[in-house]
Amino acid sequence: MSRPACRLCSSEQLSFHFEVRGCALDRCGDCGFVQVRDRPTTAELQALYGDRYFAGSKYDDEVAQRCENERRLALLGRAGVRDGGRVLDAGCATGDFIAFAHDRYDLWGLDVSPFATQVARERSPRFAHQIFTGFIEDLTFEPGSFDAIVMWDVVEHLWDPRAVLRRLVPLLRPGGSLLLSTPDIGAATARVMRRRWAFMTPPEHLGFFSKVSLAFLLDQGLGLRTTSSESKGKWANVGFLAYKLRRVFPVVPKALVERVQRSALGRASMYVPTADIRYVTARKPEA
Repeated sequence: MSRPACRLCSSEQLSFHFEVRGCALDRCGDCGFVQVRDRPTTAELQALYGDRYFAGSKYDDEVAQRCENERRLALLGRAGVRDGGRVLDAGCATGDFIAFAHDRYDLWGLDVSPFATQVARERSPRFAHQIFTGFIEDLTFEPGSFDAIVMWDVVEHLWDPRAVLRRLVPLLRPGGSLLLSTPDIGAATARVMRRRWAFMTPPEHLGFFSKVSLAFLLDQGLGLRTTSSESKGKWANVGFLAYKLRRVFPVVPKALVERVQRSALGRASMYVPTADIRYVTARKPEA
């Protein structure tokens, strides 16, 4: 029987990290990527990513989402993406970033959820014909179609991130930029909390990256050049924090979380300085 290999670097130097929520996690001794061992079934994923996933407080907090989108828009500017540039939001969910940045860029979107993409089209009718439902692996754009591709809080949901990104990179023009955000398992918060870390939510999150493993993926695995990599905290409303608290500590009553989410307190936003979200920009070579 062959040994399992790292889904990021193909190394067989995998060791058991720990188990959480009934999922065993392995850590690669070569690139440091932490990954869920067993692939979830289609039924499990369909149950996880139903309409309710996109309709919860995570996507309803206007203040928190505006602060996050301002950060993301600034990253695109610092990456040198010109106004009017063609940008693909791969994993656009309900189109928050598309709606926010529609005056500055020519935006295209993709998500696997029919519910989410329908909401995205309704929010940005100007770009409705450029928002698609489907998988990244099924994209049919011509090579060099985009000045930038963004993946906000997406890559941690992918079973095989290397394979998916290998489909995306050719869609960038020479000199184009890939920008992504993802929970940082190398952050002090993650190292201290371990199983109790707020983002340790398999099978929703299937892979956990650090600065080192992301650099390996982008620079060595994909032939890009990382131009910026930094970890930040995150704006969130209290209702979403209560939801995350219950995901980490299931003993918290669901009714209590729902009561908080419905209250004025639940709608209040705050900045949580956990420094466990990593934002990375990588550039495709000019030739």
